[in-house]
Amino acid sequence: MFSVARAGFALAVFASLAGCASTPGETPKAAAVVAPPAPYMGLANGSLGQSLTASARTAANNAELAAVTSGERKTWRGDDGSYGYIAPAAAGGDCRDFTHTVYINGRPQTAKGTACHVGDAWKLNS
Repeated sequence: MFSVARAGFALAVFASLAGCASTPGETPKAAAVVAPPAPYMGLANGSLGQSLTASARTAANNAELAAVTSGERKTWRGDDGSYGYIAPAAAGGDCRDFTHTVYINGRPQTAKGTACHVGDAWKLNS
């Protein structure tokens, strides 16, 4: 016995599979894969942060990215007792100058940088 519900289900399955069929000789198209933007690598990845732990370096880079994105001063604190702040300047086109100050054992270290908006991400200019 073939019910109307079964016929409807069979038609729905057949219709959904019909969209998957390809013409003979045609190569199936793959879905476009969009890679996520690379993580922001800030001044803490250079000599400014060589004494920081990995998690403190991540906190410093995240604060630096937040500062250049927003144009507002941002602070951070590492798990190793280090801390710091980023003071961004006014944006100039797609780029923004900033000063990043890191305190390790109470001693400040300062570095200046410029980050530019490239596509959907910010990148530190060297």
